Amino acid sequence: MPERTKATLDEFFRRMSTGDTDGATELFADSVAWDIPGATDLVPWIGPRRNRAEIREFYDLLDKGLIKDRFDVERVFVDGPHAVAVGRLRSTIRSTGKVIQTAFSLEFEVDDDGRITKYLMLEDSWHVANAVQP
Repeated sequence: MPERTKATLDEFFRRMSTGDTDGATELFADSVAWDIPGATDLVPWIGPRRNRAEIREFYDLLDKGLIKDRFDVERVFVDGPHAVAVGRLRSTIRSTGKVIQTAFSLEFEVDDDGRITKYLMLEDSWHVANAVQP
């Protein structure tokens, strides 16, 4: 199982690195426990999502909201179907020109079919909310 989890995440990050968000979305199960906690009233792309259509909407809102500069995954830790990726990101908010620069962690779970069933991103949500405000 750790090999399946690692292979799924390797493919997920490969697709993300090439901008293939449609392909990355295909790696998720039909039902997903997805969340990026934070000020959902200020930042439209964060918050819970439950299926591929909602995840696809996340990527659309993200692309409209910011310009991605860096998304560096530094380490991935795998334990059976569970995994955590840690890294750093830098983006610019389109509406304000403010830069977000923060560490992040991503928690994943991958099922027996190699589909991602859990995605939890933790980042400096205060910094993100502050950056979207004029």
